Amino acid sequence: MYKRKRPRTSPRRSLAAVAVIGLAAAGLAACGSSSGGSGKATGTLKIITWVNPPAITAFKKIDAEFEKANPGVHVDLGSAENVNGPYKTLLHTAVSGSSADIVTLNQQVQPLPPQMTTSNLSEWQDWAVHGVFAPLNGQSYLKDYTSAANATETYQGKQYGVVSGMYQEGIFYNKAIFARYHLSPPTTYSQFLTVLRTLKSHGVTPMWLGLGAVGPTYLQFIYYPLMHSLWGAKLPGGNIATALQKGTTKWTDPAFATAMSEEKTLGQYLEPGYTGEAWQGMPGAFAAGKAAMLLDGSWDLATVQQANPKIQVGYFPVPGSNTAADNASIGTYDLTFSIPNASPNKTLAEKWLAFFSTPKIYSQYVDITGISSSQTSGTFNSFASHVLGSYFGKAALTSTVLPFLSDNASYWDQPANWPTLQQDVINGSKTPQQVGQLYQSGWKVSG
Repeated sequence: MYKRKRPRTSPRRSLAAVAVIGLAAAGLAACGSSSGGSGKATGTLKIITWVNPPAITAFKKIDAEFEKANPGVHVDLGSAENVNGPYKTLLHTAVSGSSADIVTLNQQVQPLPPQMTTSNLSEWQDWAVHGVFAPLNGQSYLKDYTSAANATETYQGKQYGVVSGMYQEGIFYNKAIFARYHLSPPTTYSQFLTVLRTLKSHGVTPMWLGLGAVGPTYLQFIYYPLMHSLWGAKLPGGNIATALQKGTTKWTDPAFATAMSEEKTLGQYLEPGYTGEAWQGMPGAFAAGKAAMLLDGSWDLATVQQANPKIQVGYFPVPGSNTAADNASIGTYDLTFSIPNASPNKTLAEKWLAFFSTPKIYSQYVDITGISSSQTSGTFNSFASHVLGSYFGKAALTSTVLPFLSDNASYWDQPANWPTLQQDVINGSKTPQQVGQLYQSGWKVSG
């Protein structure tokens, strides 16, 4: 989640500045550790990432192929659990200590708020705008990626990262159950309600969602698409986040209230006790036939297939509007590669990114991870690509739906607290209008 603003006086800027100085010094000391130009590559390439099992599997395979293609090169893959926990510590150590050549994170530089401040930038953005990473401009492989993906990592004309792909959110449905009750994927909100009511009338749990251990943040699978189709559709460029930051729309907008009202309605069709159902068990429960539909992200499709290889799964976006064209798949650009300016082996890092971006290698990454491609072309055969069908790689970005939420913001506009009010609407303890007022009461625009 995302948002907010203040004078840039916090320690984060100091951290960025210190990191840049330290990286520059380390970079000078590290010159010559790998060959440049067309010479033979040698040395050790250090890559760090968080523990995402399919991605780790893909990295190991690709690294082995890179070593085979470049005798004398060793790829050292370092990882840690939880992108917001131990991996965050590993990332800080690598950046401040100039100990990695390629680092990864699941954030992008853009969109930046209209007026940048310490509290309304993510740390990743803060590092990027302060020159901690090497610009990749001029690398031939960038042309293989979509202009939209490249733009998300660009600041003042310099591109600081390569987006590996996009994970998409929405509804995954059991084709056999839909066929049993003569149902088709809905394209409008009214059609969706018909599907939900039909399933419930036959004693079938319509949708499965698990909030156990993760909390109401996983209601994002409902509120993102509803906000986009009902609120974003009427705003310039469909961008709610920018409009909120500029103050051209408010949390009290009736369209947002309508989205939350629909969210409350859809909540009636979730499995009993969904707030206590473990989020880790969502794909397994769906694969076992406990519900006709799964509210989830495409990252879990590989687990669904593993749990039930015979299951036939389809996909459709959560439709909030009765105008079908306003309803879209929701997506988030995921793992992004960046090269620290003080990479001990910057040339080797660039060579690895070029290797990764070649059609044969990149297709392996997409097929193993189940991510949607961020390249302009290619042939992909993952389970996820078949499930998503025509929606594969096409989505409205979550960064246009919800602005950056800061821990320094007012209480309800903080990332840990914002989703709680969405749960309150579903439970009926607060009305959509009350919730909109609470969000807006402490909201500060960026100009």
